[in-house]
Amino acid sequence: MNEAAACILSAAVAASSNKGIKSDGKKPPRLMPAVRQPTMKKEIVILAKSVKFRQYCIAGREIIRSKSGLSLGEWIRPVNDREDEALSYGEIRFINHAIPKLLDIVEISLSEKTGSTTQPENWRINKNIAWAKTGHISKKSLTHFVEAPEGLWIDSFAATDRISSQSFANQSSSSLCIIKPNNFQMKIYTDFDAFAGREKKRRRGIFDYNGQHYNLAITDPDIDTKYFRPFPKIDEDAKNIIPSNDCLLCISLAPEFHGYHYKLIATVIEHE
Repeated sequence: MNEAAACILSAAVAASSNKGIKSDGKKPPRLMPAVRQPTMKKEIVILAKSVKFRQYCIAGREIIRSKSGLSLGEWIRPVNDREDEALSYGEIRFINHAIPKLLDIVEISLSEKTGSTTQPENWRINKNIAWAKTGHISKKSLTHFVEAPEGLWIDSFAATDRISSQSFANQSSSSLCIIKPNNFQMKIYTDFDAFAGREKKRRRGIFDYNGQHYNLAITDPDIDTKYFRPFPKIDEDAKNIIPSNDCLLCISLAPEFHGYHYKLIATVIEHE
């Protein structure tokens, strides 16, 4: 695993001054000094990089370095302090303006853990410090990352692409996993979304896992570029696509939307 020198962009914090301020002869108001965010550096290997509304959702497993070598830690999903918590291009780029790729090892400065009961892996980033690539892993190493959950957040009273908030409360709180699916294929088509009131492109991943059939939305931009162009128009037939190689899937559980958490294929990882 190659290592590169960490490139950290420190933001200068300007000190505020209240000199020269007058207020009708009264004592000038006291200005509070800028507060520096606490910082904790962690390295993660990027296992999920999806796009929604031109924002990025990124997640990975922590890489822990020790004298005996490297070991895997817990899942980490970096988020910002906005309501949707998605990351912008400027928040994930390196000092050379490149952005992380799948399987990159990246050093990230984090300010605090913000994980909820539904997304316990969330950590808030320190936006003043650029991310830095410190290495890369090969796809051959991914066998160490495959997990074996009994099911993917099963809800007996809902379609397999979602779980109700009530049902999820009674299950494991993890919201990320990497699995090896069976009979994986992709389907793309355009239809009319009555809820949004417009045409919408659909990208679905269809597979079996532990005796259960799944049909989930795909949000992987790299797979979109490789397989989904040109995209069928609303008056054209759907396209069924079988990937060139066997795949692993990174499955992510989205925040609550109208009482449900939707299951997403955040990344399709093809074997070499």
